[in-house]
Amino acid sequence: MKYKKRRFISGECMHIYQRAVKGYIVFYDMEDYLIFYMIFSTFARLYKVRILEMCIMSNHVHILISADDLNEVSRFIMRYTSVFVREYNDAIGRKGPLFHKSFGSAPKKGGKSIRSTIVYIGNNPVEKELSVTAEGYRWTFFRYMKQKGVASRPLRKMSYRLQKACKHVDMIRARSTYLTYMQLRRIMKDMTLEEKSMLADHIIMAYFPFDVDALLSFYSSYEDMLTAMHSTSGKDYDIKETYLPEPDTIYHKMAEVLRNNGFCDDGDLLRVLTVAPYAEKFRVAQLLRVHTSANIQQISRFLHLDIQRC
Repeated sequence: MKYKKRRFISGECMHIYQRAVKGYIVFYDMEDYLIFYMIFSTFARLYKVRILEMCIMSNHVHILISADDLNEVSRFIMRYTSVFVREYNDAIGRKGPLFHKSFGSAPKKGGKSIRSTIVYIGNNPVEKELSVTAEGYRWTFFRYMKQKGVASRPLRKMSYRLQKACKHVDMIRARSTYLTYMQLRRIMKDMTLEEKSMLADHIIMAYFPFDVDALLSFYSSYEDMLTAMHSTSGKDYDIKETYLPEPDTIYHKMAEVLRNNGFCDDGDLLRVLTVAPYAEKFRVAQLLRVHTSANIQQISRFLHLDIQRC
């Protein structure tokens, strides 16, 4: 079988797209997003690639990257992906890949093409009705870019529990490594929702991998970039992305229903259901069909359920 040679332009921007196997949900809660982000950022520095933009959705990831060598980009993607999958699987006793081995990519050259891609990536959560604006969605990281990775809240203004957690994050970051699921859960234990949100902000700023100056070089200012986001959806016809017209809010609704029905409390994780026996998954699927408007394809993606057996 012949494989099409991947196009690459040294030093120019490249749109990277990673999709989950079978469209399965990967990112269920804040822990999943943060672990992926820390691993990604750690290896971005190690491989010295320039990250302009990233958007993490529930079952896929978009990245705008710039590098001088295609092999270096490929090694970077394979490395952070394999480490994240290992951490993810080890945390719940899962086996197998999470993402397709081959990632989508498209080189971008010229301001117009790059700006369109920037807007397209940033508006993914808007398209899926997860946020009214691109910057309103935490996992586009736009809300942090104006500060360029500099924390806005001094540690002394935090609770002692949160101060201690933030200092632990800083120590791990200084070692050029990342927190594991076990470590993150331990420092988040007994925190309020507000404290967890503040800790997430601190982690994002501590591991901040983005070259904001390079991103904003395509606009006159940060505000100009956001204005472009708000006025158009952008497009990228070079990326073969699986288009699903339904909003992703249904996955939030399914999570809410399961929590309300006692399937997962604050000490349990939704992703544990993905490794549950088939009979248990089927019972959960029946509950979701009754209490949500989700179709069988959405339920199967949420539970990692073989649709042929439903």
